[in-house]
Amino acid sequence: MIYMVIFAGMYALSLMMKMHWLTAVGLTLYLLLTLKQHRRLFDKMHEETKRFGDAAGYLDTFLYAFVREEKVERTLENVEAALEEGTLRQKVKDAIDHLHMTFDESDVMRESLRIVEKAYPCSRIATVHDFAVHVECYGGAIEHPIRLLLADKNRWENRIRLSMKERKKMFSDIIMSIGASLVICGVILYLPVMDMDISGNILSQILTAIVVILDERILLQAQKYMAVDWLSLEINDEKEDEAKIRSFYNYNEKKDRRLSMILTVLSLAATAVAFFFGKKAFGAIGLLLCVLMANQHRLGRSLARKNIIKRIKCVFPGWLLDLVLLLQSENVQVSLNKSKEHAPKILSQDLNILTDRLLMEPESAEPYHDFLKEFHIPQVHSAMSMLFSISMGNSSHGDQQMGELISRNLEMLDAAETERLKNLCSGMYLLFLAPVVTASLKLVVDMAVFMLTFIGGAGLGGL
Repeated sequence: MIYMVIFAGMYALSLMMKMHWLTAVGLTLYLLLTLKQHRRLFDKMHEETKRFGDAAGYLDTFLYAFVREEKVERTLENVEAALEEGTLRQKVKDAIDHLHMTFDESDVMRESLRIVEKAYPCSRIATVHDFAVHVECYGGAIEHPIRLLLADKNRWENRIRLSMKERKKMFSDIIMSIGASLVICGVILYLPVMDMDISGNILSQILTAIVVILDERILLQAQKYMAVDWLSLEINDEKEDEAKIRSFYNYNEKKDRRLSMILTVLSLAATAVAFFFGKKAFGAIGLLLCVLMANQHRLGRSLARKNIIKRIKCVFPGWLLDLVLLLQSENVQVSLNKSKEHAPKILSQDLNILTDRLLMEPESAEPYHDFLKEFHIPQVHSAMSMLFSISMGNSSHGDQQMGELISRNLEMLDAAETERLKNLCSGMYLLFLAPVVTASLKLVVDMAVFMLTFIGGAGLGGL
């Protein structure tokens, strides 16, 4: 069926673009050769969408089952019974089998759950599994934490669903842009101007083939945006975060200021040369450059701080949620220590300092207030003040207040991640404009060929 569509489409396109039969045959063969790439991306798009839906459904099923059972094994059995046949159900079955058949591992529950995590690498699945294992091992209240986990999961699912919808709309717009650009290129060939037909010109035929090939490449790139791994889309480069925070804290202001002075002197020298030779425009640019070079260390420091603050706002709510889950069965200091195991790298250095200081002065508020104080983030300050109150037993409604704090932080995370998802698909806007560029190139060449043909027909020379 797909081959019939390609042949019919190419036939219609060849008539519209007045292709030579060799051009039409060559483009048809090219499209048949690239069909496999498009099919692979199409299949991957459906597979990744299904994987995401399976993971979201698994989280709901697991959490609701765990509320009833409070045991990992029985929860997995309930989940398996609720799932349809497929990859996820098989992985859950494998996890149950591992749980039943393994006797020589101390952490058999965690290893069993990792079977599901490896097949569906999603940070939220890992968090839910960690919570379930912790509750089974140490006990604790679970209803409130599960409400928080479900709220986080719902925000995550809605965020991804909205991004899927937005990308589908943009993909449709790209297809329409390609179609409109090809129609415009074809219409220009049918304009009744002095009965001249430039479609037979070899340059016009070559450009026609180039435009069709470029539009096919544009469509392929657009498909790649549709076939992303939605489960790992919000997973960030931890190594890059660690390098950023280390570089920020190891900043050598004297060295950077010295570099600014050297760059400023060089800029002043270049500016003086420009004015000496009467190049006032270059001299003005040089003066502006001098100002920038004199303050490059301040600008760089400010930009680094803004980037780190943006990342902290993205990862802090998730870490705080993990901490609240640990607080169900541990005190604040123990929870902080245990949270270091899965803490985002960008928080690790400050978290280590916090826990070390609490060992020396456990009843002091200063370690809490000094946590990430370099970045002046109000949400972080509120959370740490609340943690100090809970650690001192000064908050009779600490659980409720932490829940409200988590909700506000999840809203912050939702806004940050929504903006990041939009940035990740911003390239689709360029793809929407790209067919206009290819069509413009074709139209310019066709008009040039038309003018040369017209001049040649008037006896003034020609091709």
